[in-house]
Amino acid sequence: MSVSVAELAKMIDHSLLQPTLTDEELEHGLRLALDYNVATVCIKPYYLARAAHVLQQSTVAPSTTIGFPHGGHTTAVKVAEARQALQDGAKELDMVVNIGKVLSGDWAYVREDIAAVVEVAHGTGAIVKVIFENC
Repeated sequence: MSVSVAELAKMIDHSLLQPTLTDEELEHGLRLALDYNVATVCIKPYYLARAAHVLQQSTVAPSTTIGFPHGGHTTAVKVAEARQALQDGAKELDMVVNIGKVLSGDWAYVREDIAAVVEVAHGTGAIVKVIFENC
């Protein structure tokens, strides 16, 4: 199987989440994402509206995190984060699963937590990806 550079780029979610990134570095990251035409840019929530504006004429989807970095937020907080992100232009949400609940085997909690965010996101056609943040 052969994959072109353009096809490979569309498989990449470009992450701009490092806590020390400046606004200038975020802008550079957005330009880089546009130059390579990646699938998404996952950016810090406070910069999402700006990213959505910059990316609006492209096929690069703006994305952000929910419950980042450890997934320990309550479900209500995650839902509020999701609503704000969607309002700010997110087309995809990377939701951090509550790892403590996963390790405890509390699958009912995990399922309900994910379902609440998915319900909000799917109401706008947004994609939700559940991630394990292990740092």
